[in-house]
Amino acid sequence: MDLNKKLTDYFESNVVETNNMDDTVILEIKKDDEDYPYLLKQITKSPKILYAIGNTDILNKPAIGIVGTRNPSEMGKFYARKVAEFFSEKGFVIVSGLAKGVDAIATETALNCSANVIAVLPSIENITPKENKDLAERILKKDGLIISEFRNQRIKKYQFVERNRVISGISLGIVVVESDIKGGTMHTVRFAKEQKRLIIVADVDAEGNKRLIGEGFPVFRLDV
Repeated sequence: MDLNKKLTDYFESNVVETNNMDDTVILEIKKDDEDYPYLLKQITKSPKILYAIGNTDILNKPAIGIVGTRNPSEMGKFYARKVAEFFSEKGFVIVSGLAKGVDAIATETALNCSANVIAVLPSIENITPKENKDLAERILKKDGLIISEFRNQRIKKYQFVERNRVISGISLGIVVVESDIKGGTMHTVRFAKEQKRLIIVADVDAEGNKRLIGEGFPVFRLDV
């Protein structure tokens, strides 16, 4: 199936779902508030407001974004766990988009390592995908945070792309675990380049990874 069609089908399948978090308080963090992430404030067109649920104290701690495909290979799954373990043990906050695949694996691994986790969503009032609502609740129970610059329940397609700019925007850098040439991960890479963030590429034999390694980005490599 054409990748663009798959992405379109994914987006359209989620805009009609409403998966509200029960009994939660949504905080508004304005750009001039003390809790607003310093790094995010430095990017072009930084959000005027962030909507947040959870522990906002971690917004200005050193963070690393872990991104990748929703359909990882076995090697991709392995690297998602190892990358999350490595940066969790170094004391980083782990940032993801809470998507299926690499995001979910990295998030779950980070929580198992007792790391703080920030999930960046396309909308604070719609946990997407709905399959990861339990994971979102676990993030909050583990003193983590869920944020978005949007709070509409019916999500627009462009909000997924804007979500990716915030993932890189609040992070010192991103690790690309596994990616195709096209797709959401490459949007995050583009934003990270624009924001002058560190980009590390896992040594996974995927088209996007090979292209990025060929561009000279540092490689996260394991002896396996």
